[in-house]
Amino acid sequence: MSEYFNQIVYGVKSFFTGMKITLKHMNKKKDLVATLQYPHEKWPVPERNIGFNHADYNLIRSRLHVDIDDCIACMQCEKVCPVDCIKIDSIKPPKDSGLDCGLTSNDTQKKMIVSRFTIDMSECMYCNLCVFPCPEECIYMVGGPNDNKHEIDYEFSQYKRDGMIFEFADATDEIIRDAGGEKWLEQRDANQTFIQDGIDLKGVIKATEPTPVEIPAPSVSRDSSPQQKVPVKPSTELAINAFNVIADKMCRGIAKKAFTASKRAGKDNVLILADVAQALSDAGKMTADIQKILDSLVPSVKSNEIEVANDKIIDSSSSVETTSPIATTEMDIKDLNSIEDKMIRGTAKKAFTAAKRSGEDKVKAIRDALQSANLMDDSIEKLLNSFITPPQTELGANKTGTNDQSDTISKSSEEVTLIDSHSDSSIFEITELNGIEDKMARGMAKKIYTAGKRANKSRQELIEDIRSALNDANKIDESCEKVLNDLESST
Repeated sequence: MSEYFNQIVYGVKSFFTGMKITLKHMNKKKDLVATLQYPHEKWPVPERNIGFNHADYNLIRSRLHVDIDDCIACMQCEKVCPVDCIKIDSIKPPKDSGLDCGLTSNDTQKKMIVSRFTIDMSECMYCNLCVFPCPEECIYMVGGPNDNKHEIDYEFSQYKRDGMIFEFADATDEIIRDAGGEKWLEQRDANQTFIQDGIDLKGVIKATEPTPVEIPAPSVSRDSSPQQKVPVKPSTELAINAFNVIADKMCRGIAKKAFTASKRAGKDNVLILADVAQALSDAGKMTADIQKILDSLVPSVKSNEIEVANDKIIDSSSSVETTSPIATTEMDIKDLNSIEDKMIRGTAKKAFTAAKRSGEDKVKAIRDALQSANLMDDSIEKLLNSFITPPQTELGANKTGTNDQSDTISKSSEEVTLIDSHSDSSIFEITELNGIEDKMARGMAKKIYTAGKRANKSRQELIEDIRSALNDANKIDESCEKVLNDLESST
């Protein structure tokens, strides 16, 4: 009970003690005021001796100062500054100018004019690192052992940020021109104009309407002879940019990589698209959308190839030739990969390489090598024959008279009809084999398709060759049967 009353007495006593101090300050406002009227009034800086001699230790780091007469523009302070608050520009006078840059207090001959030495103290972190590497000791922190160089001031406060940027260079424009700094002055004036235009909001210029320009009418030639226009034929080459429509980045990269490899191998456009489809299928990236894109490229490629072939036939029919030699298509060593037997494939590739080095006929060299080794069979003979086109028939037996030209034109027209009847439309597309689920079976089917197409086989022969090869390799399944049956039913 007594403790309770003691607490009440203590609280009342503390209340009156505080009120006594308050009344004392109210009666003596000028003597006991606690508010400092900054910046007109400042507290004095107390002595901060922490065990070091004041002449040896920089106690106060208020701001940086530069004795510009001793600066030799070595750029050491600018390089070591961790916040890049020091900016220095210097100009080296030419040797024939005869300009004397002056001496430092250490009797060092100055070789450059300091056109700019700016320190932004609002960015300075007061690390004092720029002071140590200076060889002339011309940059230092105000305070401490530098009291004799500059008065001590511990704040340098400003109302605006621009007041914290100090420029120490004192070189005039005349001195800079004498030192060959005309370009530096032009750049400085351009920067100042640019900054001032930004302050005055002159950076955006409204676009004015262009003045109309009268274009003279084209002059008409007096020559009344009609000029024949040369039709521009579209390019038959399949470009790599055609695959940019594929949205998926990985699928687009796989397609372009397969395109580049097939292009280097010298394959035609149809085989290039087949290789692209095979690469996407092997990577498991073939989708219905990508299949539509590849299918959309096939008709344009084939139409261009047919158009070029027709142009060649028309051009050949316009000229009368007696005979035409046997034309051999370019053969690549990769074309021999369709040979299943390793020994036959190795012998053929070895003969191909030797014939390529000696410049001989590659097909004849491969055939002779396989016959001498008793390795020739019907499939190899068909493959080799696919690289040789049969000789064309003689166009016209007689060379005189107009009847020879009419016979030539009639025969050439028959050849055009024959080529059209035996075009790629009689066989199916290689992309129709993508329905085969097994990768190995799909690859075998496409390889047999490519070899059969070169051998000018019919649609039914291709289907029978694919079915027999898959049966021999035990790779036939429901998806294979379904694809082959659909191909047979669509004939």
